[in-house]
Amino acid sequence: MSERKEYYSLPLEDCLERLEECLSIRKVIKAYIRDNVDNEEAWNSDLMMLLTEYYAIICRYMEIMNELILTPPSTDDDSEEEIITVDAKQYAILTSYSKLMLVDEFELKASHRVHLFIQ
Repeated sequence: MSERKEYYSLPLEDCLERLEECLSIRKVIKAYIRDNVDNEEAWNSDLMMLLTEYYAIICRYMEIMNELILTPPSTDDDSEEEIITVDAKQYAILTSYSKLMLVDEFELKASHRVHLFIQ
């Protein structure tokens, strides 16, 4: 019995936009953490735990995305758009990290009134 590998196509432009978004969010999280680095009470708070968790997740997500965009893209025959092909495992990991980031973002807004976007 042979194993069938699944692949997914991600538009390169979407990946680059997502990386840019993540970079901005990471900068904001880093600033929040830096502001409280010397505050021992802050380190014991749910907010700091959530921020450090989010920071770790977003760093790992960006690391994977950076690896993907460094692979040579192919061109979609229908749309002429540059696409990156990822295997099912990479796709599942990216999807999982994205969902975790959404949950953390929601919790930051709902429980701590923290917004991560620079305007």
